[in-house]
Amino acid sequence: MITFSVVIQRLALVFTLFAGAYVFALWQPVRDWYSDVDKLAHGLAFAGVYAALAWALRWKHWTLATLALVLGAAVEVHQYLLPGFSASLNDWLADAVGISLAGGAHLAWQRWRAPADTATPGGLLPLAQFQQAVAALPLVSVDWVLTNPAGELLVGQRLNAPARGTWFTPGGRIRKGEPLAAALRRVAAEELGLADERASALAQRGEPMGAWDHFYPDAAFSPTVPTHYVNLPYAARLTGAELNALGLPVGEQHRHWQWLPLAQAAQQVHAHVQPYVAWLQARQA
Repeated sequence: MITFSVVIQRLALVFTLFAGAYVFALWQPVRDWYSDVDKLAHGLAFAGVYAALAWALRWKHWTLATLALVLGAAVEVHQYLLPGFSASLNDWLADAVGISLAGGAHLAWQRWRAPADTATPGGLLPLAQFQQAVAALPLVSVDWVLTNPAGELLVGQRLNAPARGTWFTPGGRIRKGEPLAAALRRVAAEELGLADERASALAQRGEPMGAWDHFYPDAAFSPTVPTHYVNLPYAARLTGAELNALGLPVGEQHRHWQWLPLAQAAQQVHAHVQPYVAWLQARQA
């Protein structure tokens, strides 16, 4: 689980190391050492830059690659401005090759190691079987519809399909063999960053809001396979202590988090969340 503060710390470390390595590479004795394999050095260095950014940010592959390429271009521009140095398109292309190889390896590793988020009591369902299940069956999920003492709704901007890029309430699938109460605790821990004790307390007092159909034209693994969720949302107003205990993760499921007044949320959230907003507004009224 990667929280915003951890992301900032990791980014600071990555850019500190990047700046230090760059300054070291400009030192003439070091330049003489790798001058015969300059393009190879560029490729390896920026493969490492991509890997460091992936560790810090957990963004999509193309976004990480774009950021790494921008850093490579910034290096060339800086060298163009330095006395005794010059910019090189070939150096930047060597950076791009290294970034592409690192990104491809990253994508292959993720697909190899990441089974679907649907567990059986004996382990995780293989991705191929999960894809078949999504294509043929509805999934059951839970959402946390949380408000703060001011009555504002917690929503996150989704990184993954379905509903990528939209503002949605935090939630997740119920796993095979997992009781509903256990799913509520797990989702509260994973999606909200709550410790086990607080996640359990929230699960005990969450108010069921009914069952809602969520239909999407795409799936997490395919833009053409439709997904059907039967969603079981639970509402709760957080206390001040619970607000302080939140460790909202960024970079894996959500890009940003925000608290929205209900009137504003009704205009900005995904269509499937709008009924939850109306439910909350009716309660407040």
